[in-house]
Amino acid sequence: MDRSGNSKKGPAGPTLFRQIATRLAAFTLLFALLDVCIVVLTYSSQPESLAQELLTLEAHKAEKGTDLQPDLLAGPPGAEHWSARYIDPDTNAGSTPPLRAGAAPGMLMDWTRRERVRGGYRITGVRSVLQNGQQRWLFMQFEGDGIRPYVPVIANEIVQHVALPLIPLSLLLLVFNVFAVRRVLKPLRRAEAEVDALDPNNVLLRLSEAPAPREVNTLVRAVNRALTRLDEAMAILRGFTANAAHELRTPLSIMQLSLDRLPPSPLRDDLQADTQHLTRLVSQMLDLAQADAMAVEPETPVDLADIGRDIVAAMAPKVFANQRDLRFETSGDTRALGHAEAIYRIYRNLIDNALAHAPGDTPIVVTAGPGPQLSVRDYGPSISDEDLPHIFERFWRKDRRETDGAGLGLGIVQRLAQAHGGAITVERPIDGGALFRVTFAPLKHGE
Repeated sequence: MDRSGNSKKGPAGPTLFRQIATRLAAFTLLFALLDVCIVVLTYSSQPESLAQELLTLEAHKAEKGTDLQPDLLAGPPGAEHWSARYIDPDTNAGSTPPLRAGAAPGMLMDWTRRERVRGGYRITGVRSVLQNGQQRWLFMQFEGDGIRPYVPVIANEIVQHVALPLIPLSLLLLVFNVFAVRRVLKPLRRAEAEVDALDPNNVLLRLSEAPAPREVNTLVRAVNRALTRLDEAMAILRGFTANAAHELRTPLSIMQLSLDRLPPSPLRDDLQADTQHLTRLVSQMLDLAQADAMAVEPETPVDLADIGRDIVAAMAPKVFANQRDLRFETSGDTRALGHAEAIYRIYRNLIDNALAHAPGDTPIVVTAGPGPQLSVRDYGPSISDEDLPHIFERFWRKDRRETDGAGLGLGIVQRLAQAHGGAITVERPIDGGALFRVTFAPLKHGE
C-alpha cells in the first residue's frame, strides 16, 4: 500500500502482447509441424522424385568436395552397394551407363532410373558436375530399402521449404504484432493513466472515450457510468450527513438551554460538557459535508487578514475562558483567491486544534501572510515522527481517552485547502509546538 492507501500497481498476469506473441509462436510451430508432415507424405508418395533429388544432392556434395575422387563419398544413410565414378561420354559411348534416350551419340544427359530389386530398390543415374571450371559427369548407383536413404532429401526440403520461409515470416509477424498490438492498446494505456490521475476531490472527472477500438470504448464508457453512479451515491451520503448534522443542531441547542435552567450541580456541569462535545461534533460533521461538496470559485479575491481578525474576535472569549492567550499578526500583502466562509472555517478548526492539543497557559498565534497564506502556531507538545503521517486522517486520534474530539478538524482543513487548489503543511519549530500553514492561489496581476 502507498501513503494514499491505494494498492501499488503490479502485473496481475501476462500482458496481452505476451499472450499474442505466445500464441503466434505456438501457431508458427504448429504450422511448421504440419508443413513437415505434408513434405514427408508428399515425397513418400513420389519415390521417383525422391530418387532424383537424392542423386542431385549427392552430386552437389561431390561438386563442393576438394577431393576429385567421388569413390570417397559415403553415400546416403542406409544405402547398400553404393558406387560413384566419373565417366567420359566419348570413351564410354555404347557401354554402361547407357546414353540417355534421344541423346546424340557421345553425349550424356542428367537422368535417373529407379527399379525394383529383391529386398528393395536400385537407384541409378548420372549428374553433371562442375569442378575447377570443368564439366564432368558423375555416375551413381546404390541399393536400399524403405525411406531411410531419403532422409537427407527430406531434411533438405524441410530446411528449404519450411524453416527458411517460416523464420523470416515469424519475425515479420512478430514485428507487426509489436506495432499493431501497441497501437490497439494505446487507448487502453491512456485510459489506465487517466484512471490513475483521477482525483477523489474532483468527482466530475471522467475518462476520455476513444472512438476505436470498440471494445476499449465500451470498457471506458462502462467505467464512466460506474463513476457517475459512485458520484451519485456519494452525493446522497454527503447530503444525508449534512441534513443529519443540521437537524441535530436544533435539539442540541434546546438541550443546552434546558441544562442552563437547571440548578448548579456537578451533574449539570457534566451534562453541559457532554452537550458541548456533541455540538462540536455535529458542527464538524456539517463542516466536513460542506467541505466535500464545496466548489470554490477560483477568481474570488479575499483578504486573509480581514477574515483572521473576524475569527479571532469571535473565538477570543472561548480561548480566554480556557486561560489562554490568542494573538493575531499580519505580514505583508494578505490578499488571495478563495472562499471567505471556507477560509473562516480553516481558521476556526486550526484554532480549535491548537486549543485542544496545547494545554496550559501557552499562547496561540494566528498569522495572515506574507502572501496568500495563513498559519496557526501553538506552543504545546511537538508532533512525534510516529504521529506525523496520521494527523490529517479523518477520525484519527492518538489517544481517544485523553481527548473529546472526533479527529475531524485537521481533515476538514486539508479538504478545504485542497478545494482552493492549495495545501496544508505542518512544521515543528525548535522551541516546541506545531505550526500549521495553509497556502492559497495568489491574486492575478491587476486585481
